[in-house]
Amino acid sequence: MTLVLDEAQVRLALDMPAAIEAMEALCREEAAGQTLSADRIHLRLPRGFLRILPGVLTQAGVMGYKAFHTNGHGVRYAVHLFDFETGAPLAIMDASHVTAIRTGAMAAVALKYLSPAEATRVGVIGSGLEARTEMAALMAVRPGIRSGRVFSPRSERREAFAREMSETYGLQMSAVERPQQAIEDAEILLVATGTRGGGVALEGAWLHAGLHINSIGSTAPEQREIDPEVWRRADRIALDTLRLLHESGDALAAEQAGTLDRSRIVELHQVVAGQAVGRGSPNQTTLYKSVGTGLQDIAAASRIYQRAREQGLGCEMADFLTARLPTR
Repeated sequence: MTLVLDEAQVRLALDMPAAIEAMEALCREEAAGQTLSADRIHLRLPRGFLRILPGVLTQAGVMGYKAFHTNGHGVRYAVHLFDFETGAPLAIMDASHVTAIRTGAMAAVALKYLSPAEATRVGVIGSGLEARTEMAALMAVRPGIRSGRVFSPRSERREAFAREMSETYGLQMSAVERPQQAIEDAEILLVATGTRGGGVALEGAWLHAGLHINSIGSTAPEQREIDPEVWRRADRIALDTLRLLHESGDALAAEQAGTLDRSRIVELHQVVAGQAVGRGSPNQTTLYKSVGTGLQDIAAASRIYQRAREQGLGCEMADFLTARLPTR
């Protein structure tokens, strides 16, 4: 039987701590060479796109793909999960929350391994869902954060975000009128913007020594979130996948500007597994940059499937795929 889960059931099945645990386990599985992945499929539609992200976790015993699309009527997300050994369908689930929580959870892994362990001050650029997820991830691994500043272009949105974060986490979070003010004195900077045009959100000239930056925007070649100088000023850069170098507009712009030094770049799973150094000293400026991967979606979906079964969530549907021997 195939388990079918809607968005509300997905939210019940996976919280941030469990998602972080799943992403850290994925990093170790990747480092051990026990995953298979491929470039995302990206098809442009008249008023949108269709994207498919596949992933196989051989040790965890699952495989599948996330598909999401829009053609001018909102974005729809779904994950299809299968058993690796038998190919049997395990689950179909709404993946809007999967996308948000796995992005935040992988960002939390980056924060755990790259950001100053004793950090107390955070800066935030962005005030949408992604910024909220990033804050949840931050507080899960850096509970010593006591204050922060947030900038986003619309004053009412940044002020609402500051109030919400203050109430949710017991912080002294304030809204500021310029992005530079959010960065001043911060030890950690979260950049989570819509990247829908209007220029970059973060300039390298604003950075200072010892700062760790998480940037999760610019997941397509035409999108931008950070300028090329950020890449030059970062002493160590961790990517969730090296495919980012040809998928993200930020990386493409840095390559064109000559500020992308590949000797400073590692993949996050290498840092988690001890195969590469993350933050080498307190004065280093570090950058985590992500575009998301199908492996992350499948790792999160696998954990959701397990917990949903334990909690009796979702509804079951008779298997709709019949196994057939290949014909010649």
